[in-house]
Amino acid sequence: MLKKVLWIAAACAAVLVALAVSRSLDFDKPVEPAQEPAPAVEAPPPAPEPKVEVAPPPPPAPVQVTPEEQQIEDDAAATGMTTIEPDPPAEAPPT
Repeated sequence: MLKKVLWIAAACAAVLVALAVSRSLDFDKPVEPAQEPAPAVEAPPPAPEPKVEVAPPPPPAPVQVTPEEQQIEDDAAATGMTTIEPDPPAEAPPT
């Protein structure tokens, strides 16, 4: 029985040592790419492109609500029933 406990303790110690070693090797840091040598002749920078300002699109037209729909929305908001349930499917999926 004591041998089993010692083997388990040794295995735990080995796992802890492996964790400590892996933490010191920084496996979680990204690898830095190798630096490329500088070109012998540098090309001139490209000319900046002229900026063309585009007018923002006009805001969408407000939706016209009929007086009956407005009354339904007001009643629903007053009673706290603002969640709209989806329509049930027209056909039941085949089973």
